[in-house]
Amino acid sequence: MSMRLFTLLAAGLLAACASSRTDEGKASSGDQAEFSEPNNPIVQSRLQARVDNIRYQRGVTLITNLERIAAYGEVAIPVCLEGLKNEDAMTRMGCAWVLGRIGDTRTVPDLEAALEDDVDFVRLEAASQLCSLGARSGYRTLVDGLEHERVEYRYKCFEALRDTTGHSFGYSHNAAPEIRAVAVTKWRSWLEQVEAEDV
Repeated sequence: MSMRLFTLLAAGLLAACASSRTDEGKASSGDQAEFSEPNNPIVQSRLQARVDNIRYQRGVTLITNLERIAAYGEVAIPVCLEGLKNEDAMTRMGCAWVLGRIGDTRTVPDLEAALEDDVDFVRLEAASQLCSLGARSGYRTLVDGLEHERVEYRYKCFEALRDTTGHSFGYSHNAAPEIRAVAVTKWRSWLEQVEAEDV
């Protein structure tokens, strides 16, 4: 897959998942009975199959699959943690999104490890989900992303920062470089203050 195509698919996934609030992703009543049985091999097999299929899915099918995985809650965590190490970048990105959606802060160290991923959109998704879990460790990746060469990447970084901090500092992802630079300086100043508080 070309980098351009991957970027478009990744941006679509991030945008669609961020705005997805339908009931389509909810588990069926048949699935619901399995949630309390984390060691049930049938449950684990179904979850693994869903994670394995992430790489082949797009659009509504992908969103629905991710929502269904997330609906399993804690039961899905081990499979998604393994998915963060998958050789397929879309799978890693999807699993990061699911872990954030589940909302278990015990997954923070694994998402932090994903900040070192070779693929920028995987790093972005891990950083976004860390922020949603209340972990400040994702901020630097997002602030750095405000200067990314790809406009869709800058947009997603800014959206994640704005949603979790409530700040904008006058940033616009598609503004002229010199205008963006002024806002990025403000973001970096803010980041320094945040990181100083954590020392």
